[in-house]
Amino acid sequence: MSVKWKKGFEPNVILDKLSEMRKLEGEKLSFIGFEYQVYMTVLKSMITIDGNISPFVCNRLIVKGFHEAAKKEVLKPSNVLSVIRKFVREHQAKPDKSYFLLTTLNIDRNSDLPGTTINNCTLRFYKNLPVKYRVARKAAITEVSSWLMDRDESLSHFVIAHTFAKSEYDAANNMLDGIDLLRGIWNLHISKSLVLSFDRRKKPINQITLGALHTLHKDDGSSATDTYWYEPGHYKNHVRVSFSKNSYMTLDFAKNVRKKLKSSSYGKEIEAAIIRYVRALDSQDYNVAFVKLWSLLEFLTSTLRDGYDRTIKRTVFQFADRDYNKQVLEHLRQYRNNSVHLGTGENDIDTHIYQLKGYVEQLLKFHIGNHFKFDNLSEAAKFMDLTPDIEALNKQISLYKSGIKFLGG
Repeated sequence: MSVKWKKGFEPNVILDKLSEMRKLEGEKLSFIGFEYQVYMTVLKSMITIDGNISPFVCNRLIVKGFHEAAKKEVLKPSNVLSVIRKFVREHQAKPDKSYFLLTTLNIDRNSDLPGTTINNCTLRFYKNLPVKYRVARKAAITEVSSWLMDRDESLSHFVIAHTFAKSEYDAANNMLDGIDLLRGIWNLHISKSLVLSFDRRKKPINQITLGALHTLHKDDGSSATDTYWYEPGHYKNHVRVSFSKNSYMTLDFAKNVRKKLKSSSYGKEIEAAIIRYVRALDSQDYNVAFVKLWSLLEFLTSTLRDGYDRTIKRTVFQFADRDYNKQVLEHLRQYRNNSVHLGTGENDIDTHIYQLKGYVEQLLKFHIGNHFKFDNLSEAAKFMDLTPDIEALNKQISLYKSGIKFLGG
């Protein structure tokens, strides 16, 4: 566990601003001014907390630690980190509790899905909601029915995840990650090529999507918290996916992918990438999804801090027709820049996002396979820097062999 200031920030600047607003009356602490929330938002982004702690809990620990440190006369960066570390240690020392997360997937109820363990969570699939969850689930739906949903979707699969965690937020975060990781692998297998949509409201590109509401429960099925998790842009008319015809293919694909990721030295990074992939394609705003996919393309080519040229060069290495794919990627790069910097979109965003989706999927499969046993993502990305000219590569091999011989190796 580590708590530290992120590089590139000057914490004294924000702490001085907050100190000017601080009012201390004995042990009573308050802040005068509307800017307090703005400054606190910046402060939270300055601090990184390593460990399996949800972003919500991290932010809460940062605020709690800052308030405790602010009771001292001098507000120094080292003092703030010291107190936050204390609260993080206390959080980590808490005993794990058992939690269950309940949601739905648009998978036809006639499909048989085996239970599995993923992301330190067990997942079980049900064609009907188990009795012990029904009262708490109905109460949650009643609370949100006016703006989200009236009842659970009929003919869909229920999925119940189980894990142990320090808090309900950590538990929900872990279980949603686990569900989305499995859902991402499934979508990667059953992904479709370009499907044009002429509806004014787009539907998610993902074939398998989450239900509208996710509720957290105790062992006895009662509600574990007043908080619930939901999908604000939930698409209600998505078709239900049937696993009945190709279930063995999709389930075997998922099994093989998870086996490969488990043996990969950087498998956790690719699991995180799969989660980003599936969440990007949940969006009904294709321009938002496009920007998220381009960011993922940069991650998978390890070019987050490099220029677009290297992103394109490394992606093109994956394909035989490099001249053509370079032109397509340059076209997508320009669309991305226009979308982000100018706020302009185009009517044929459907075509653009499916083109970009294909490149991201190819890179995901390349990293999942890891046929050359790369030690990390950066090493795999540097492999893509190689020239596609086999004759030139052979000359480089000869040169390196000569170098080893010269050095007495």
